[in-house]
Amino acid sequence: MGASQPAVGRPSSGMTSSGMSTSVRALTAVAMLAGFYLLALGIVAALVALDVSLYLASGELRPALLKIWAVSAVIAYPVVRVVFLTRNRRDDRELPGLPVTREEQPRLWAAVDRISERTGIRGPAEIRLVPEVNAGVREETRFLGLVPGKRHLVIGVPLLLGLTEAELEAVLAHEFGHYSNQDVRLAGLTLAGRTALLRTVGGLHERADAHQAKEAAKLQAKADKRLAQGRKVSAEEATGGVDRVLAKLFTQYGKLYFRVSEAVGRRQEYAADLVAARLSGRDATASALRRIPALDAAQDFYLGHYATLGWEAGLLPPAGQFYGGLAHLLTDPERRAELDAMALELPGSEPDPYDSHPPIELRVAAVEALPDDGRGAGSTAPALGLLHDAEQVLAALEVVSLVPEAARKERVDWPALVHRSLLADCRESTRPLRDALAALGLAPTVGAALDAIDAGRAQELVERLPLGPEARAATGRAARELARPVLRGALSGLTVLALVDAGLSGWELSWSGPARLRLPDGLGERLTTALDAACADSPDTTALRAVLTEAGLPAAPATVTVP
Repeated sequence: MGASQPAVGRPSSGMTSSGMSTSVRALTAVAMLAGFYLLALGIVAALVALDVSLYLASGELRPALLKIWAVSAVIAYPVVRVVFLTRNRRDDRELPGLPVTREEQPRLWAAVDRISERTGIRGPAEIRLVPEVNAGVREETRFLGLVPGKRHLVIGVPLLLGLTEAELEAVLAHEFGHYSNQDVRLAGLTLAGRTALLRTVGGLHERADAHQAKEAAKLQAKADKRLAQGRKVSAEEATGGVDRVLAKLFTQYGKLYFRVSEAVGRRQEYAADLVAARLSGRDATASALRRIPALDAAQDFYLGHYATLGWEAGLLPPAGQFYGGLAHLLTDPERRAELDAMALELPGSEPDPYDSHPPIELRVAAVEALPDDGRGAGSTAPALGLLHDAEQVLAALEVVSLVPEAARKERVDWPALVHRSLLADCRESTRPLRDALAALGLAPTVGAALDAIDAGRAQELVERLPLGPEARAATGRAARELARPVLRGALSGLTVLALVDAGLSGWELSWSGPARLRLPDGLGERLTTALDAACADSPDTTALRAVLTEAGLPAAPATVTVP
């Protein structure tokens, strides 16, 4: 029940029935998988038939036949080698995520058990929590899905943070729909075909690349020899040989395989949505589907702008807050309004025949087109309430999902994380100006920068700042216009840094928008005007010096040193 699901499919097809029957879907999966191996066998068989027919036609063994047989062997060998003799090594690694037992999480397991009882479907033997906005099921089947095995259920923590209990139940019911429709068993067949195709195409391309590299080296040696002899170089180019041709052939079958298998997958999604609506209610299912894309966008934004804000500075949020902090964003009134608006107006998406999920807007439309079952939105209690000791669980998830480097980061509270991270960014962004001042024999301070400007050395500073190609190539007034914002930005950063180091300013956390720079009362507007004046064609640093002095910073002579 993922968030990004561009694909094709009519909503009515999957909501009025379970789509293709299990037997038809199984036959389709088997036929497509068999077709892959038949294609490979067909290539080899055609080559053998050609060789035999040529021999029978000639009536004797001729040198020309030996050459043709050699060519056939060159073509057949990579097919046999890559398709039939290469196998993936078994992956014995533990499944991703954090396993949670019945004893640890009784309420979450109880919710899953309720759905299992209502459907009469065998539930999972294991539940794992993952950091993604997703839920999924998996079954360890054998003999091409004919023999059932251990079942696994994966639940994304953002779903617990952002959905209600009723909406989460609809998500879980959707996953049980995959159980009841035997989708998880058929997934083994589909995955086997995908794996075989990707392995074959990749292996053939690897062989082709190696062949092309050797051929290119030989051609280069010939070219060097001909140049040394004063002869014209051949225009011949290296190719991947027969391996490249075979890779393209199997790629075309792969495209057909993925189009067919993903079309089956889209029908399965509609059928699973129907199960969810029947078990959890139409409105709760539609609401969950609407919220998932918004939740996915919120998660991406949160991780990029909050959770990893201090990564380069060696900082992380408190334990349990790397993922759990998303709750702060989701409960902020302004952010919540944005997400509610996103849920109401789902973005349209271009159909993609290679996606296993239909467009989310089509799935929502199909569910909402069902008759009103009178159950409404269901329980509006936060789904996170199903987790016992959520903070500890989220902290444990961090341990198993974050890269090892995360263990070496310092954990600080949110206000400190924001302030210290942006302070580190400010120090780094002002480094070019501080280095430029040092190169002129001046102290790396805002006061020294103002002294240099008053002494007519602004251009010397600018030349040592990172300028774009256009600014470096410009001359005269154009050069000054292009350089002015660079100098102003650097001077502004150094001024802010001086105020922060003196304890007069700082950055404050906001869940509604970017972090706010706190300045002394009334300083913001005056500071903007003063910086403009200091970086004008005829610079005047008086106003900026006065602002700094009033704030408690002596700007002349400069005394605030930045480490």
